[in-house]
Amino acid sequence: MTTKKIHPADVADLALIPACKKFIATILKNNKPQTTEHDSLAAARIEAARLNATANNSRKALVYAITAEGRAILVPALYGRTPADAGSEAAKADDKARDAAKAAKPAKAAKAAKAEKQAKPAKKAKAATKAKPEGKSKVEIVIAMLLRKKPVTRADIAEAVAWPSINIKAICTRKGMKLKQAADGTLSASAPK
Repeated sequence: MTTKKIHPADVADLALIPACKKFIATILKNNKPQTTEHDSLAAARIEAARLNATANNSRKALVYAITAEGRAILVPALYGRTPADAGSEAAKADDKARDAAKAAKPAKAAKAAKAEKQAKPAKKAKAATKAKPEGKSKVEIVIAMLLRKKPVTRADIAEAVAWPSINIKAICTRKGMKLKQAADGTLSASAPK
């Protein structure tokens, strides 16, 4: 396990914590801060663990040390902990909250992966229904169908390119073609200019 290098300003702040006489445990619940004041770091940590257990959201309670000047210093979760402290009530609560947070992350990732896996076959099935000739755009397919000797219907074109609605007149105008519609509803077009 690697240890994270501490910034010099943080080292100076951590050195002030033992002189502090007031500690605050705070958490955001329902978009409102819930804060309690304590005379010792241990009491604030126990309250933070209790706040974590009642939060019902992914937020974590924070503990701040308040200096004599009124400046707040964030107390890291592992600050002042020794292997002997591992059995204390506050340490157990912190460890339990940390383990629960770690367990929640893989569960969310697994759920997202499962949803993505289920969505992919649906996309493949949709792509299979749109089988179009290689290298031809939908507009090119429409033009080719209109230039055939045999007249074609709007439904035939819509089915061939898998477009729910097609502005065939606009395609013909853009390509310089004259669209012809027969009395039976079939379409054909003159060659592009």
